[in-house]
Amino acid sequence: MVTADRTLVKRCLNGDEEAWVELWAHYGPVVKAVARRAGCDSEEARDVLQRVALAALQGLDGLRDPEKLGGWLAGTARYQAFDLIRRRRPAEQLFSGSAVHEPSPEESIQRDRDLVILRRALSDLDERCRRMIQKLDLADPPVSYRDVAEAEGLKPSSVGPIRRRCLNRLRKIIDKLSDRRSGAHISGEG
Repeated sequence: MVTADRTLVKRCLNGDEEAWVELWAHYGPVVKAVARRAGCDSEEARDVLQRVALAALQGLDGLRDPEKLGGWLAGTARYQAFDLIRRRRPAEQLFSGSAVHEPSPEESIQRDRDLVILRRALSDLDERCRRMIQKLDLADPPVSYRDVAEAEGLKPSSVGPIRRRCLNRLRKIIDKLSDRRSGAHISGEG
């Protein structure tokens, strides 16, 4: 996917509207997931997505390493999420007694790596599994089993077992990618 990201960035910078659609189809769910993990509700996560899209539109040409597009978008999403939370809920945080956990730099880097691995793993799944996981697990709000069954031409009772198999496949791909990444890191290749 590294080459694909490089090509995608180049196409976006050349004004290819389809490339922008493709970029957000792939990375939109990741941006929303980062926002939700930072403490945003669904409406705020959509605001974060808009902020990140604007940042990408304005700053994609300054991205020095297009292969790191996923990490850059995730980092931008995290920054925007924390900024949004600070601006929208300052009094709530002061009086609730609970502060938003700001991750350490190491935690942030690991979370970015995890999100990139998740994106790569999703791209390695077959099309039906990818669609189902995006609708049932990544969409905000999730699509109902009945609607997924209708769209996929399935019985509603078969959606759960198929989803479970797809998630198992995804987990195996993630494990493989994680093993490769940690092996490359340990041996000094990454």
